[in-house]
Amino acid sequence: MLAHALNINIYQSHLDEKINSILAKAKYEISKSDIRHEIRSNHKMTEKVLKELEEEGLIYLETSGKKTLVKITRKGIFHLRKWNRFYMELYREQLKDHYKYVGYPEWLTGDDPDGVQ
Repeated sequence: MLAHALNINIYQSHLDEKINSILAKAKYEISKSDIRHEIRSNHKMTEKVLKELEEEGLIYLETSGKKTLVKITRKGIFHLRKWNRFYMELYREQLKDHYKYVGYPEWLTGDDPDGVQ
């Protein structure tokens, strides 16, 4: 969800050279509530997940007033590139179920003939 909000292909060539600029210019707002809804979780579990991701350096939280936004980091983008295929295979059935009504995101299917579909 966080990478998708950037509206980029995380598998594009030379991303390592472009990603800092892309992240610096990114204008998206994904709140903790958005994440809670996306992972179909309660407040307590969402907090645990976000805390773990933040400790690993994959996201950072940006607080403005009462609103806390979740932002992906450079490390988070490259983590996705490395582990997406593994996660897609491991959670194939859950992903099919999760996206069956809204359609599969490009990162899930891509050009891979072994994609979720």
